[in-house]
Amino acid sequence: MKKKIVITLWVSLLILVIAFGALLVYEDKQEKAALQARIEKEEEELRLAEEAAEKEQEEKEASTPKDEYTFKDFEANYYAQSKATVREEPYDTAEIIGTLSLDSIVQIVAQCNETDYYKIKINGDYGYVSANDVSEEYLPIPLPVSSSKSVPSATKDILFIGNSITLYPATKDWWGSGWGCGATTPDNDYVHLTVAAKGYSSYDYMSLRAWEFSSTRNYELDDLDPYITKYQYGTIVIELGENVKGHENHFKEDLTDMIKYIKTYNPNARIVMLDNFWAYKSIISTKKEVASEQGATYVSLSDIQGVQDYMLQQGDEYTTPDGTVYTIGSFLAGHPNDAGFAAIAQHLISAL
Repeated sequence: MKKKIVITLWVSLLILVIAFGALLVYEDKQEKAALQARIEKEEEELRLAEEAAEKEQEEKEASTPKDEYTFKDFEANYYAQSKATVREEPYDTAEIIGTLSLDSIVQIVAQCNETDYYKIKINGDYGYVSANDVSEEYLPIPLPVSSSKSVPSATKDILFIGNSITLYPATKDWWGSGWGCGATTPDNDYVHLTVAAKGYSSYDYMSLRAWEFSSTRNYELDDLDPYITKYQYGTIVIELGENVKGHENHFKEDLTDMIKYIKTYNPNARIVMLDNFWAYKSIISTKKEVASEQGATYVSLSDIQGVQDYMLQQGDEYTTPDGTVYTIGSFLAGHPNDAGFAAIAQHLISAL
């Protein structure tokens, strides 16, 4: 009998423990549910408050007549953030009149006292950008290196990377198609003269002219992939810079990045930097500096820069073998003529 009582007591105690544990679990769930409900309520209140503030700001902006916006002079050149929005008036709901690409220069002339928007010069007129859409610092663009690309095993002798002086497509402005702009025939441009003189059996030449004009030059570097990721070149000639005038912003950083990108896939190539045909001193100085820092060979053209005998002259005429007559216009004028290309080639051949 005594044993039975003891068992009953133990069973009762166990039931009490289980019940107490269940009660604690229930209370914990209740507390968590209440906490979650409170958090959700606070988040909803915060969202409604933000929406109300935005609506109030929009109403304030919409109700502010144009002539009531005031500005303080603020002259600076900033850089556009990705897809910076240009508006007709200095507030968030104003009509959009354009966008700016990443790292393009934003010429600021004033800042709105009521909205903090910057007044900027754009396309000969004025527009407005949010202070959040521009940066005082240049935003570096990473190199387009990919694990899916590797150092090539196939080889070629030389690659020429350039602008219109290296390769220019057929246009109504000139008689050529796919060789150095201004040369009478492919054989007379500096690329083909160099290849013939050096006896190279395998070579490529390509245009990276768009890179010169771009404010986001590193986005243009994968245009090199069909060459540097497929072939290991003995020599790579870089003929770029003539079109950088007026686009010199972060030119040194971008040219350095180009050489680094080339070396990623062509680590053994000899890099040769060809001087400008047109004597833009600041650009030439930067090119020399980068070449020195990156261990590239620099080929000077200082003795032929600006020499009129080496240039096409506006108004001159050229008659093609089929009898078509071309008058040298403003685009072609200043490009090398056959004598100019021969001079460029001779300087390069001597360095190679």
